[in-house]
Amino acid sequence: MQFDNYILRTPELNDATLLLKMVLRDKERLVDYFPVSVGSMVDISSTKKYILEKIQQTERKETFTFILHDTKTSKPIGIVFIKSIDWRTPKAELAYFIDKEQEGKGITSKALKHIIDYSFNKLKMNKLFLRVAPENIASQRVALKNGFVKEGVLRKDFKRANGKLTDVYYYGLVKE
Repeated sequence: MQFDNYILRTPELNDATLLLKMVLRDKERLVDYFPVSVGSMVDISSTKKYILEKIQQTERKETFTFILHDTKTSKPIGIVFIKSIDWRTPKAELAYFIDKEQEGKGITSKALKHIIDYSFNKLKMNKLFLRVAPENIASQRVALKNGFVKEGVLRKDFKRANGKLTDVYYYGLVKE
C-alpha cells in the first residue's frame, strides 16, 4: 500500500537493523504502549526473530504486521498491526506507532486509512477497534479522523511494561 512518500508493507529480515534503531530511539516512549514489541527487539538477533514471528503470524492469518517506510529515506518510520483477530465475527484490533520525529504530520492517519480499507475489503472484517490510553491524545485524534467512535472505557484492560493494569478507551468502526 503506497501513499504520498510512504509505503506500508510486510516486514522483511533486511528491515532488522533500521527497525531496531527506530524502536531503540523511541523505546522510552513506546515501552508502555507496546511492551511486547519493544521487549522483543533488543538486538539484531532478537529483532530478526521478531520479524520471522510476524511473517509466520501473517501466514497463519493471526496477526498482520505492516512496516511504514519513508520512500525518500528508505527507513522505517512506524508499524501498524491488525491483531486480536476474531474471524467468526469478523473483527480485529488495530494498533500503530510512528517515530517521534514524524508525529503530527498526518502520516499515521493516512496510513491507518489504508489499513482500514485493507481490513474491510481484503480481509472482509466487519468491525475494527482500537484500545487507546487515556493520556494518548494524538492516537485518539487519529481514531476520530478515521471515523472511529468512542464506545466506552475498558477498566484495567491493558498491562503496561511495569506490570500495572490501566484503563483504555475503546474505539470502534463498523463497515458500512
